[in-house]
Amino acid sequence: MDRERLQQVQQSDLSESRVNEDFVNWIKTSGPWYLLAILVGIAVYLYLVNLQRAEVREHEQAWFDFTQAAMPASLEDVAQQHGDVDSIGTLARLRAANTYLASLQTNLAVGSTLEEGTPLTAEDRALGLDRAGDLYRQVAESDKGGFGDTITAYTALNGLAAVAECQGDVDSARKYYEQAATRAQEWYPVLADQARGRAETVDEYAADITLPKPASPLAPPAIPGGATLQPLDVDNILNLPAGALPGDAAPPAAPTGTPAAPAETPAAPAADDTAPPAEAPATEEEATPASPSTDPATPADPDSP
Repeated sequence: MDRERLQQVQQSDLSESRVNEDFVNWIKTSGPWYLLAILVGIAVYLYLVNLQRAEVREHEQAWFDFTQAAMPASLEDVAQQHGDVDSIGTLARLRAANTYLASLQTNLAVGSTLEEGTPLTAEDRALGLDRAGDLYRQVAESDKGGFGDTITAYTALNGLAAVAECQGDVDSARKYYEQAATRAQEWYPVLADQARGRAETVDEYAADITLPKPASPLAPPAIPGGATLQPLDVDNILNLPAGALPGDAAPPAAPTGTPAAPAETPAAPAADDTAPPAEAPATEEEATPASPSTDPATPADPDSP
């Protein structure tokens, strides 16, 4: 019994030692390869995570640069740097071309304001039209014919038509309008009808328009009956009569008719040498009568009784 038990213990020890030896042999022979495969898997996972994060950052940076760009040159740089991100390239080119056309409409340099603007020269207008046409043409050529590109292609074709109208090429403008109508007919029939209407009326915008000459601002407007408007007196808005305002003196009456000739002054009478001289007027003392006196030779004494 003891011998059998001892034999069983020995066999179990041998089997366990054999398992340990097999595991050690596997670790020595195949273990490094499995460990390497696990490490490679972890590295690939980390690479994919970092790549996804880089794409997200690139998308965010592309849209940020697109929203911050305002000048056509900056928009063209954004289109070149992030042209493969969504539709950044197409949108940037369209915005740059629209900016050139807006500058031509206002006749001011790009980036100018109405208060402080720089007028465009003939050379600047020609360069702006050429650059806008090139940008619109790039967008139109990148159209793949799908639903997602319909609006951008329609806008680019209308832009090319506008450039042709500015250059006086009516036939090319009509052709681009018809292409825009055909491109938008399947998904946007309303836009197609609008493009066809522009193609039909494109000749009307090529004719010269003669503007009427403005009326002279100095001549008052005519009033029926032969009367004329009098200028407004800001000092007498209520049209009060003269002299009615405080501090105003009545003006002298205007003479009516022809004034009479002044009367002749009578001549002075000639002096008569034979006439006696006139007596001088009596003074106050001489004019006062004297008091009666008893003695005409002696003047009366007022103190005597």
